[in-house]
Amino acid sequence: MVDNLMEKIPDQEVAMPEQKTAEVEGETKRKFRRKIWVNMLRKEAVTLSSNNAHNRIPNFVGAAEAAKRLSELEEFKQAQIIKISPDKPQESVKNIALENGKEILVPKPRLKSGLFNLVSRVTNPTEEELKNVVTRHGIQQLEKPVGLGVNLKVDLVVLGSVCVSPAGYRIGEGEGYADLEFAIMTKMGAVNGDTIIATTVHDHQILDDLPSDLFQAHDVPVDIIVTPTKTIIVNPKLRKPDSILWNLLSNRRVKSMPILQELKEVEEKEGKEVILKEDDSDEEAIFLERSKLKRVIGRIRLKIRRNLNSTVESGEGDKESSKTRVPKKRVRQKRGGDGDNNVSSETEKTNGKDTRRRAPYKARQKYQIDFSLKLSNIASDVRVRDLKNALIDRGVKPSEITWRGQRGFCFLHFGKLRNGKTTTEPVQVDSIVANLQELKLGQEEVSSEKPFIVVEPAKPITRIEVTDVTSV
Repeated sequence: MVDNLMEKIPDQEVAMPEQKTAEVEGETKRKFRRKIWVNMLRKEAVTLSSNNAHNRIPNFVGAAEAAKRLSELEEFKQAQIIKISPDKPQESVKNIALENGKEILVPKPRLKSGLFNLVSRVTNPTEEELKNVVTRHGIQQLEKPVGLGVNLKVDLVVLGSVCVSPAGYRIGEGEGYADLEFAIMTKMGAVNGDTIIATTVHDHQILDDLPSDLFQAHDVPVDIIVTPTKTIIVNPKLRKPDSILWNLLSNRRVKSMPILQELKEVEEKEGKEVILKEDDSDEEAIFLERSKLKRVIGRIRLKIRRNLNSTVESGEGDKESSKTRVPKKRVRQKRGGDGDNNVSSETEKTNGKDTRRRAPYKARQKYQIDFSLKLSNIASDVRVRDLKNALIDRGVKPSEITWRGQRGFCFLHFGKLRNGKTTTEPVQVDSIVANLQELKLGQEEVSSEKPFIVVEPAKPITRIEVTDVTSV
């Protein structure tokens, strides 16, 4: 589904692709978001400072290069006031705009405490001041609140995106704030249908087949797409929203934003009929509400479980509470026997029922890591069990495995036991590397040029998820 732009595309060109419709039943914006988030993590296109790209505008590798390419366009050079989204990958755009003496318009967080803030350049800024001005705290020292009654003209709008198409369709993080902000600016007279809208994204965030029927009249398109390597000018341009579509906003959404309530009252005083939708039927709103509800339920269940445990252990509860049974974690027992349903010698019969003895707990052995190997070029369909089986076949026995298969790589750690009771011979690095040569796992997304697993030395890393190979 995700296709990079062809290498034949020049440095700057006019894109006029054919549009497709959502032929696959159930295709939604959220599915495209999830594909992009997973793909960027797998391709390591996300910066280390935000390696969790999900549920946000991803901070991509090369964001500064994309901002510099955007600043070289005439649309950017001639702009005096630029509205910039408060997303991490657009911080470089803010810096360059302020360096060039432009004013930037930044929306209030979630529009809960106002509308916009207008930020001007610091006079003779130091390097530290210029670095801090893009942060939320730094901007607060320079910003001037902008309300509905302020008369200004925005020359350029720069948005963050999860994915875009060369035809100008854009999908954001799903909360709809960029669409609302543009609609409000049209009400203020700050923007119109001719206002240029640009976005800076990674090449992996460009999809050439976004179905046009996924987008409605309130969705804000883009006119210019800038990546670290390419600039795409959309032609023909898509129509931009020219008003607030109240029938797409729920009463809950309007009440959560004072600026929307103010706008609603203004339009009602003008004699316009403002009708809100009856419920939150928007897919993304429902998804977000369900996610919040699951987290709340999880916290409540955890609190109840802790209270029950403390009540039973202290013995301070009444007769009813003392009879409360605290559910124990079910331990899966292996069925003993000789293959003819005969119970092993460790099984005793009590009142006609089989009672099996629980195996004693065996503490996991801890190793002192001597060296590590990084295995890359792992296909996305490979699972850790596939790697374990392949290592067994080649006689390679690592002490621990750090699995990052979803991102295309993993680490094998080799070392000795820490307790000193068990002596092991020194691990032969060259022999292990030789045994792993021409190792191939899975078929999906493994290029013909590099069909085998790439093996290279690596320093021991902090292991978030470690697989115990002794459980194979």
